[in-house]
Amino acid sequence: MGGRCRLVGGGNVSVLELYAEIGRDGGCQLFTFDPPGLLARGASREEAMAAAPAEATRLRRLLAEAELLGLLKEPWAEGGTPDFVVVETVVGRNRVGDGGTKAIFRRDLVPPRREEIAGYLALLGAVRAGFWTLKDRIPPEAYGFKSLPHRMSIEEQLRHVAGCDLWYLTRVWDDLPRLPRSKDVWHKLTLNRERALSKLGNLSEAELGAQRKVDHQVWTTRKLFRRFLYHEKFHWDTVERDLALFLAR
Repeated sequence: MGGRCRLVGGGNVSVLELYAEIGRDGGCQLFTFDPPGLLARGASREEAMAAAPAEATRLRRLLAEAELLGLLKEPWAEGGTPDFVVVETVVGRNRVGDGGTKAIFRRDLVPPRREEIAGYLALLGAVRAGFWTLKDRIPPEAYGFKSLPHRMSIEEQLRHVAGCDLWYLTRVWDDLPRLPRSKDVWHKLTLNRERALSKLGNLSEAELGAQRKVDHQVWTTRKLFRRFLYHEKFHWDTVERDLALFLAR
């Protein structure tokens, strides 16, 4: 794990703290905790950092539209760019360049405060609303499209997002009740997210401080929020990419 390192700076007052995960493939993902989620990623640390300014602009726009700018520890002015400071780096043996992640950061080990939860839930709703705009833009014939043979199709990615809403919960909770089966992927997304919000929106004091090791990976409630938001953004981007490739054929 690395220490604090200012990688991009232009004398701006506002700072956006980043947490870097670097894999054995050299890939890099840059996470944030204020708000939780994924900021940028790349095939290398340099590539991820180069993408950070544009992604910070996108993040600020999303937060402003959802009236959630207060989730930023140090908000910056519209049209501006914060300084980016990497405060922790985790280097792992897993591949990261294709979106894989297993990191546990020191900040993940700090239980969320109850007063933070409402903002995190609102952000989950805002990101899901953006993800949902894909529904009216994906033509029926595009659901089976794969941009590369080894990648998931668009529909497989959507089902994967829904499935991970359940998978993330099982990192902390056991014996979750089964939901009705649904052949419609958008209905499945709705059912699984409703259950996730029900659990995350009604956390006991013990659940706020939950910490478990599952399949050699440490999980906490704060990490759950970060991973939920990372995963939604990651596949919002990959489905957007694949839809654009399909429509450009």
